[in-house]
Amino acid sequence: MSTYVYILFNKPKDKLIIGITSNLLMHMHEIKNKISEIYKKEFSNNKLAYYEKYSELNDAIIRKKELEKMKKEDLISIINSENPNWIDLHDTILKIWEDSLKSNNMD
Repeated sequence: MSTYVYILFNKPKDKLIIGITSNLLMHMHEIKNKISEIYKKEFSNNKLAYYEKYSELNDAIIRKKELEKMKKEDLISIINSENPNWIDLHDTILKIWEDSLKSNNMD
């Protein structure tokens, strides 16, 4: 099972939230739609700036801890290297998922 480490933002280069999940698409859906109280209170940052995929949970946990120890400027550099326009990657992962469904249905 894959595990994802992600960084959320509300405004570019503002407060960043680092998290980990086994289902990035579902997790983003829950955050964007404020499914539970925790999302209503703690996730005003609901745009996906960056994510990494890991096949091993332990590797993802290690990476999350590494990112949490980094200075904000270093996190911004990581995001800028992969997502320089700070677009919300939610639509990107949604399209990947939809394309995957289409290709699986064609088989």
